Amino acid sequence: MGSEGNLMLPVLDFTKEDLKLGTNSWSSTCTSVRQAFEEYGCFIVVYDKASYYELQNGVFSSLKELFDLPTETKQRNIYEGKPLKGYVGQHPKIPLHESMGVDEGTTLEGIQSFAQKMWPNGNDKFCKYLFEYAKLVKELDEIVARMVFESYGVVEHYDKYIGSTSYLLRFLAHKAPEQVEPQLGFVSHTDKSFTTILHQNHVNGLVVETKDGSWIDVDFSSPTSFVVMAGDALMVRIYI
Repeated sequence: MGSEGNLMLPVLDFTKEDLKLGTNSWSSTCTSVRQAFEEYGCFIVVYDKASYYELQNGVFSSLKELFDLPTETKQRNIYEGKPLKGYVGQHPKIPLHESMGVDEGTTLEGIQSFAQKMWPNGNDKFCKYLFEYAKLVKELDEIVARMVFESYGVVEHYDKYIGSTSYLLRFLAHKAPEQVEPQLGFVSHTDKSFTTILHQNHVNGLVVETKDGSWIDVDFSSPTSFVVMAGDALMVRIYI
């Protein structure tokens, strides 16, 4: 799979000073978000917050420490009755892929519970960085959701939606393929959620399929670029 032609995802800047609720900039961005979801199912957002670079360095350093743990330790990442929320790896169909998840990942308690499974004495630095990162991404997700609800004229349901939303914080690693190994990091899929927000470190690898069957290689053009994807729950609403 690779890009066809010069297709590119829309890029929206959420760090503009005038992007405030009730402004013209907010209204036009709401429209851009809706159009991007309807046309591509996703878009790139630039979300540059103060001290983000320091946070990002801490997050990726902590995740390297996590993925360097022995496999049997990482396999402790289990949620009873929720097999897709825990450890995934060592699978012959996706030999390059390894991932772990934190249920209730925007809460300090959820992150601390995960850390205690990985490190017997916990890991305060890991918890600090990941909790701050999770709060930032949750904030971004809530902005996107608000824009979607406004754009479709159902903003009165936004607070109820936010109040009923919980988050899975997932970490993914893909090893470099050997010459004889397949290049595919993970199987083509959609997410069951309302939205998914993705962020990458240094190496581009995400490819998305448009509604007409074209494929686009996603370029995370800056460290503050995130990809916001419509999950199945939102796509049902878009195409009703």
